[in-house]
Amino acid sequence: MNSARAAIVTTLRNAGNVLDSFVSYHLSIGFGHLYLFFDDAKDPDLPRMAAYPEVTAIAHDANLRDRWRSLPQYPEQSAFIAREVMARQVLNTELAMEMARADGFAWLLHIDADELFYSPFETAAAHFQSLESQPFETVQYMNYEAVPERDEIGDFFREVDLFKVPPHLNRRKVTPDLVHAVRRMPQLNPNFFNFYASGKSAVRLSAPGMRPTGVHHFMGPQKRWEAGHSNRHFVLHYACCGFENFWTKYVTLGRFADQWWQKYDIEKLVGRFHLEARDVVAAGEREAARAFYRNRVSIQDNQSIDELLSLGVLARFSHPRQILSSIGNPDIAA
Repeated sequence: MNSARAAIVTTLRNAGNVLDSFVSYHLSIGFGHLYLFFDDAKDPDLPRMAAYPEVTAIAHDANLRDRWRSLPQYPEQSAFIAREVMARQVLNTELAMEMARADGFAWLLHIDADELFYSPFETAAAHFQSLESQPFETVQYMNYEAVPERDEIGDFFREVDLFKVPPHLNRRKVTPDLVHAVRRMPQLNPNFFNFYASGKSAVRLSAPGMRPTGVHHFMGPQKRWEAGHSNRHFVLHYACCGFENFWTKYVTLGRFADQWWQKYDIEKLVGRFHLEARDVVAAGEREAARAFYRNRVSIQDNQSIDELLSLGVLARFSHPRQILSSIGNPDIAA
């Protein structure tokens, strides 16, 4: 039995070698299994991931699409499957809930392949074990967004340790110096985060009727459900760390629409960055895209970084790098 053990579900494409770090890190901190849904059935990473005994690697193929049709949310998502990656994420997560439940897991965390679950005070296994005595059916974890400090980055999980601190978690007093420092940085203003700031969630698999709602949360049936919020565990979001990763992300996404699910306005929800990044990469001018990356994503001025660290706007988290360094570069064929 996996009585209080937790698993992870992720939908991914073109993750590359960082995927080994993603898997090794989460296994090392106490997750029991990872369900990886490869959005491209011919993804070159799929055979390598399938060699991990603690990974279930699933290709986006006819068999997966057949399995989607049996899911409760399929009628709601079916019209968006072809053009909306988040619709596929919802269905993959709903399917992973069934798989993880059948495999005996108690909790399922939904994160992306450019994210790490950060548990600085205890193992993830100990955290999810502690939830057994709590009434929660879902637990939300706030996210920090990474700040790359250079153009050339390979394995960002091993190379990046600088993050934007969610403003409500900044314990420093709000001073004019802090406000001015944020406002003068295009990487922080007008929207502090370039991407989401609503966190990610885990769901208790024994809770009846729970289902993913979007890619950040889970919800219950037509009744009240117990939702918890952890202030000791977080999600570290390594979005667009390195120019090549930034470029590849938006080449892969292509010319997506200005709305999610044809009704949720992206700019109103997360600001202009995601749309502007789409447009600058779609134009095909790499140097213009590199200038955008340097101005809106990375902070490469050490004086600015030191100031923002002193004001609590940024923070360094070296623990994930240390964990991965202790693991080394795993040879899964060994």
